[in-house]
Amino acid sequence: MMHLMYVDPQSYHGLAKYDAAYLRGLMQAEFAGEVSFYCSDLLDQDVPAGVTVRRVFHYNRARWLPHKVLSYVLSMWRILAAGFRHTGSIYHFQWIKFAPVDLFVIVLLRRLTGARVVLTAHNVVPHGKDAGTHRMLGRVYRAVDRIVVHHADTAAEISRRFSADPGKMRILRHGLIDLENGGTPRHDVRLRRFIASRDVCFVFFGRGSRYKGLDMLLDAWPRVAAASDVAAGLIVIGAIDSELKTAADRAMDRAPDSLLVIDERVTEADLYLAATASDAVILPHRKISQSGVLLSVLGLGIPVVVSPLAGLREPLETAPVGWVFDGTEEGLVQQLGLLIDDPSMLAKVKNDRSAWAAIEQAYDWTKIAAEGLALYEEMLAKPTRG
Repeated sequence: MMHLMYVDPQSYHGLAKYDAAYLRGLMQAEFAGEVSFYCSDLLDQDVPAGVTVRRVFHYNRARWLPHKVLSYVLSMWRILAAGFRHTGSIYHFQWIKFAPVDLFVIVLLRRLTGARVVLTAHNVVPHGKDAGTHRMLGRVYRAVDRIVVHHADTAAEISRRFSADPGKMRILRHGLIDLENGGTPRHDVRLRRFIASRDVCFVFFGRGSRYKGLDMLLDAWPRVAAASDVAAGLIVIGAIDSELKTAADRAMDRAPDSLLVIDERVTEADLYLAATASDAVILPHRKISQSGVLLSVLGLGIPVVVSPLAGLREPLETAPVGWVFDGTEEGLVQQLGLLIDDPSMLAKVKNDRSAWAAIEQAYDWTKIAAEGLALYEEMLAKPTRG
């Protein structure tokens, strides 16, 4: 009987939505085995019946980095010990948190317990990590048996940058994420008042970072608003990185009536209201492997405007549910201008039932998990390598 050890040290603050959806899909795909979910004690999602939840990660409660690392080491030691109780298991890691510790445990699992190890590379490299972490991550990629990625471009980049075996790569799409309409939005009145004053409204939500292209959007928007007679609006909602706060202030000075900036970590209810009341969500990223925001928005049936990165444009190649601009500020200005001048384009996409049905089918969790199950069976059919 297959025993799956599913490990996610970052299963909190919405990241566990992926885990819960994948595990639910696995149960619906008639997984015939045991599943243990090694997660954070801050787990904030319900997992399906049949999955044993083990809240072993407590590092996020520690205040100082040495304490965080020690806590993480102890948690990973418990996971290693489980490998001796269930030899020949499948270990599926979702994130690499402290690469040296993760590498050490992965090597021991494979050599001492006969475990097969698969790692999902949600991003090619973690955002904001130093060169030393990148080198260690390359060793992790080379140590595991399989690497799951969400599209072919990520597989190619990992192979190129880290000399990882292309034969290890397997593509499993990132499914649609539920953005829940629970509770009262903290900024309910402010959002509704602004949206009601606009004929066309766009939204950028989530952490406001340079790699997400927020600075480009903030520079572009005053130009877009000034060029149109339509009462268009842009909502930027979510905590903005300190390096971009000046750009946000400058944009508000240039377009005070058409730009609403809510610079704080907001509730999911606020994000739900902003997204569902908008005409389209903008994702002008400069760099990303995949986007939970994108999959959340598409799950709500909201059109998107995205930069030409593979992780963003792929759904639009599946079905016409948005627009891809060329990744430049000028291209973004032109694309938003076209949509503002002809809002029927937005309505047409939003009401295209066949397109949204195609997205739901392509990014269905049961289908994705069934492909994951086939991967596990493939791994068990082959002898382990030390």
